[in-house]
Amino acid sequence: MFIKAIKRAYDRVNLDSTIAEEEKIDALLMKLGAEYLVSKDDRVYVFVKDGQTAKFDAKHARHYSFKEYICKDINKLFHGF
Repeated sequence: MFIKAIKRAYDRVNLDSTIAEEEKIDALLMKLGAEYLVSKDDRVYVFVKDGQTAKFDAKHARHYSFKEYICKDINKLFHGF
């Protein structure tokens, strides 16, 4: 996944007033990785692609307003996807 695509998706989610602030990280994860999602119990998202597994605990994510950090975290999460 490219960082530019992650930033565009972040901006779209950020501007969507129908998404509650505390659910924006979840919305971004679903926008970017829905096709790879295998589990999301208790806001712990598990994504799998070609035998590669990535896990993200949205309960302990950075505040959504930290765009650069969120985009870097998501880029690391989906590296190789």
